[in-house]
Amino acid sequence: MNDCNRAVNKVYDERKDFILIGLTGRTGSGCSTVSKILGEKEFSKLNLRTPKSYDFKNSEERKYSILYGYAETCNWGPFQVISISDIITSFIIEQGYDALKGYIEKLSSPPKKEIVIHDKEVLLKELENLKGDMDKIKNLIIDEDTRESIITPVVYQENVHELANKLKEILKRSNVESEEKQLQLYTFLYQRIGKNLRSSGNPFNEEFLQDKFFTVAERTNALIKEMRNANKREKKPTLICIDAIRNPFEASFFKDRYSAFYLMSVNTDDLSRRKRLDFLKSDEINSLDGIEYPKKLDKKEKFYNQNIGACLEIADIHIYNPDIDNNKHYFLTEQLLKYVMLMIHPGLITPTHIERCMQVAYNAKLNSGCLSRQVGAVVTDNEYSIKSIGWNEVPRGQVSCSLRDVREYCKNKDRETYSNYEITNYKFSVAMEDLCGKIKDDDLKGRKYPYCFKDVYNKLENKNNQVYTRALHAEENAFLQISRNGGVGVNGGFLFSTASPCELCSKKSYHLGIKRIYYIDPYPGISQSHILQFGSLDNPELNLFYGAIGNAYINLYTPRMPYKDELEMLTGWKTKEKIESIEKE
Repeated sequence: MNDCNRAVNKVYDERKDFILIGLTGRTGSGCSTVSKILGEKEFSKLNLRTPKSYDFKNSEERKYSILYGYAETCNWGPFQVISISDIITSFIIEQGYDALKGYIEKLSSPPKKEIVIHDKEVLLKELENLKGDMDKIKNLIIDEDTRESIITPVVYQENVHELANKLKEILKRSNVESEEKQLQLYTFLYQRIGKNLRSSGNPFNEEFLQDKFFTVAERTNALIKEMRNANKREKKPTLICIDAIRNPFEASFFKDRYSAFYLMSVNTDDLSRRKRLDFLKSDEINSLDGIEYPKKLDKKEKFYNQNIGACLEIADIHIYNPDIDNNKHYFLTEQLLKYVMLMIHPGLITPTHIERCMQVAYNAKLNSGCLSRQVGAVVTDNEYSIKSIGWNEVPRGQVSCSLRDVREYCKNKDRETYSNYEITNYKFSVAMEDLCGKIKDDDLKGRKYPYCFKDVYNKLENKNNQVYTRALHAEENAFLQISRNGGVGVNGGFLFSTASPCELCSKKSYHLGIKRIYYIDPYPGISQSHILQFGSLDNPELNLFYGAIGNAYINLYTPRMPYKDELEMLTGWKTKEKIESIEKE
């Protein structure tokens, strides 16, 4: 083996030495299934199709053959799984059985009485049987000298994880009723305790303390470091999967600390997801959705609540987990194989057409000056050739919302920045003066204070209508770009949007003859069922996007060196030289 060969392998061995994947997705989407697949120790036991060696029908079949061959040759390794529910359990263990019992009593007894637990005495008796185990593990977690909590990989796997499973089984046998909601006690309690930890740092304290929302992430990170140190001592790579992240600030915590971290969202269509949750009643699923995918969060709730929608917006890789009948997750496993191999060897294959177009839409959304949500869209023909790009933004020639300021409005009322209505309407002007008086420079720390016209107007007029937004929607903007520039029609073309189209944009898509719509985040409305699914003819095909996006797209598909150079260094010779030597003979 030549020196360059070793050097090239060193480049990719370094990448294979540490990979951190965080999973996010709604309950029933398949995060647990993905973590199980990633945890498989033997490549031969993965549910994978044997790749073709000839008669390829398309480039994707050829790419799969490349990925399969690379993984099979000693590049697949099992991931260690850290469950966020286990991390939450470790905090419960520290507080002990009596504290857990006291919190359950507090929630289910007057004066609080948030929930009704059937057979509560039986439940508490079963939990009491775990008291000895909890005390034992507590002594293993807390360092005698520093009194700090340290969870070693062995204690996590053999003690915390096992107790978490026992606790889960007991709590799952009880259901709770809360206002109009019904949930399993396990789901309700762990979601509440997770929220408490992010809010106060204590599983049973609901007070909001401003600096505690990284509590769960910090303990998870401490375990990651312990695992990494243990693996280094044994000269093993550290491949870790976190199941499952449901708060966007926790995802950002790991993004900011590890270049090798990838947030992977696991998605499926809602019908399949609900089918997998058939052990829950419909109202229980609806309650669960309301907690995991809240429509609106106020101020401090954004720091400690679950918000899978926000996690999807910042996810690096989107995985599609379709419904299956044979329990063989071939398509799901192929996707995981692809992205793990690209994490080890960036640029091993090129992106799909769908990834390329959605990446452009993703980049486009960053141009949006919307204060609420940035959305990007791309329109292509039926061969994925891009015809137009759009993002949600005010009409051409007007000033973006993010570039305007309440205090500047009150001071100048600049006609080039604000509309005639905003300048001349007395009621609006009074409201803005009142708002300006409440702004404190110390709170903003140098920031401007732009405002959403729609919010101000709706409040003044006691309305709740999206029609007063200043911006065009991303899809609308993309369609108008074609019309404005005299482009060709888009009948039979494709629409890519970082969020599925609303009712208004869905009507435009249908009318223009869009054949396929690819989207990342589902819009919370009836656009799909009411507008895009009508009759049996000409309905657009709706597709959840799966693929790499954002920085991950760049990181995974940018080669570390030209592939020709890599081959020359691996083999120690150039193809041209070998051919020339044959000719001389």
